[in-house]
Parts: sequence; structure tokens; C-alpha cells
Amino acid sequence: MEGQISKKSLVIWEAAAVLAALAAAWLVDFFLPPRCWLWYLLLWLDGLALVLAAFLYLPLRYENCRYIATDEYVEYQRGFIFLTRSRILRRAVLYVTVVRTPFSVLLRTRTLVIRSMGGSMTIPCLPIKEAEALLKELTPRHPAIRPRLYGEKGGGHD
Repeated sequence: MEGQISKKSLVIWEAAAVLAALAAAWLVDFFLPPRCWLWYLLLWLDGLALVLAAFLYLPLRYENCRYIATDEYVEYQRGFIFLTRSRILRRAVLYVTVVRTPFSVLLRTRTLVIRSMGGSMTIPCLPIKEAEALLKELTPRHPAIRPRLYGEKGGGHD
């Protein structure tokens, strides 16, 4: 099973970028005398940062957020400039949780948290049906015992 995070997450990211740009513009307007060269420079740089974030960085970051769940592992890829891939072996998964936040109620999305021995993975902004399907697929059917982790013969350290 493979997929991508919800397109609605891009709406939240874009709204956060606009709010940050508005806050920066308000700070420039509040602390600097209006219509001086530094005032104009900082407002233009703020607008440029908003345009680059809203039309270049955030859409490309959204396109690179994807997950893959196979019989062997679960992998989540994210990032734009620095691509990060996290991988958890399916046999090491201890439990899986679906998290609902205030924004997820509005956007009809959920966050999936996968816990394993030695780490965890968070896949944000999944559509509800995909999150529930992944929850059912990834939840371990047997407890984390030695034969499941090290193979049937228990080939770990004794």
C-alpha cells in the first residue's frame, strides 16, 4: 500500500505561511518608521519570502511527502531540499495509533503514529479512510516476542 498525504495539508501550510508573513509585516510596521528605505526593503523581502514559500517550497514539499507500506517495512519520505526517509520494519512494530487534532476535524484528516522498538514514525495529514486502513494493516497480530523479532528460530543473541 502506498499513498500521499492529504492535499488539505497544503492549505494549512499555506495559511501558516500567510500568517507568518502578516506577523512579520506588522512587526516591521510597528518597530520602524514608515516609508524609510529599511521599511520598504523589509516589506519587499517579506513579500518575496511569502511568494517563494507559497508557490515554490510548500508545493514541492507536499509532492515529496509519501508513504509506502510493504510486507517487510513501512517507509515515510518527506522534505524538499533535504529529503528524509524513515523506515520501520513491520516485524518490529509494537503498536499503531491514529491521532485526531483540532485541525484534523476541520480537514477530515488523521495522523498515524507507528511505534516500534527503538523509534517511532509519524505520518501526518492522512485522509480518514487511508489512516484507518493503515491502522488495520499495520497493527501487529502477535505480541512482540523473540521468535517474531529474530525469525522463527530465535536467531538473536542469547
